Amino acid sequence: MNRKIFINLLSLIFFASTLFVAFPAMAQIPIKGTQLAFNKVNAEDADSALDDVSPENIQKKAKEPKKDDSSQLIPQEVIKPKKSDASQSLQQEVKKPKQDEYPLTIQQEVQELKKEVQRMRDENEARKRLEVPEEEKSKSVEDILSAVSRQYTLLKKGTVGLGYTFNYSYYSGDVWTGKIEPRSNHNLVNNIDAEYAILNNLTINGNFPFAYKYNKVGTSQSQEATDIGDISLGLQWQPIKAGGKFPTTILSAGVTFPTGTSPYKIDPAHSLSTGNGYYSFNGGVSFSKTLDPLVAFGNLTYSYGLEQSGLSQYWSSYNATLIKVDPGSSVGFALGFGYALSYQASLNLSTQFNYSFGSRYFFDKLVWESGSSVSSSFNVGTGWRVTPTRSVYFTLGIGLTINDPDFAFAIRVPFEF
Repeated sequence: MNRKIFINLLSLIFFASTLFVAFPAMAQIPIKGTQLAFNKVNAEDADSALDDVSPENIQKKAKEPKKDDSSQLIPQEVIKPKKSDASQSLQQEVKKPKQDEYPLTIQQEVQELKKEVQRMRDENEARKRLEVPEEEKSKSVEDILSAVSRQYTLLKKGTVGLGYTFNYSYYSGDVWTGKIEPRSNHNLVNNIDAEYAILNNLTINGNFPFAYKYNKVGTSQSQEATDIGDISLGLQWQPIKAGGKFPTTILSAGVTFPTGTSPYKIDPAHSLSTGNGYYSFNGGVSFSKTLDPLVAFGNLTYSYGLEQSGLSQYWSSYNATLIKVDPGSSVGFALGFGYALSYQASLNLSTQFNYSFGSRYFFDKLVWESGSSVSSSFNVGTGWRVTPTRSVYFTLGIGLTINDPDFAFAIRVPFEF
């Protein structure tokens, strides 16, 4: 018994001495990897570590694919394997285009560039053809205003202008001849006008009419007359040059001579007059302004008739003889606009208004004064360029009062030399 106790005690002493000698030697052996700081590990860390090394977790981790965390610790450039010179040269040859492809690509680009330049040239030529040059624009404006009236345009210095105008007007109404009967009056007037430009802004003009009139009352009575009308002379002056902010302004003045058949020297029951029978003076101002694409125009006029004396016309209605006439004066204005439909055609619309003050008639027994009167008309005109230097103008007028013709029609053909 004592022997066993002694043997066990010697074994315990031998084991203790062995551990005492071996432990310092194990402490000197270096541990590869991360060394654990035992003094900082707590109980929870130890439990989690034991769980991680449990057989169940080891099997689970073995089934899961391993994640490569090396990229988080080592830069990508370091991990990326270095390509060999042969692989680099092969890749460069694949990416680098062949030398013989460059001329074909440049040639295609040059062809595309040529096509683009040609397209731009074609568009520019088309735009130039559509654009109207300044000279043609001024010519179009001149044609529009010439189609309205001669008072809106002037000739160039040294130019002679001639024009022929055919006018037709028709009046209708009722007259009292012991009973009410219809009356129709036809007036045909051929006008020859002449112009001469002393300066670019100063023109003199003249008008020489030849008239034919036909008047019919009822079904039996009729009168007609063929004679020259009242010749007129005029002057046009443009004080402000055309263009700019201000409208083109032309001042005009004229005189009319009683060269036609006077209404105060005929028998009204059997003859017709072709003139007014007295001298008259007129003045006016006309304006025109280009408001692209329209041309606006307008004018103001004033006319004053001189007193005509030395008459001896018998008026059966008054049973008296007319010895003197004071025709008074009149004022008027016109407004309108024109538009170039194309290089060869234009259209204009205008309206006219005229107010005539009363006239006084002196008889051998009494003096009779007529009341004032108003006349107005609406006009539609067109201009047609037959040739580059020749145009024809048409005008249709519609009377708006009983003092105006029911309608009037005019054709004018100008010539310049």
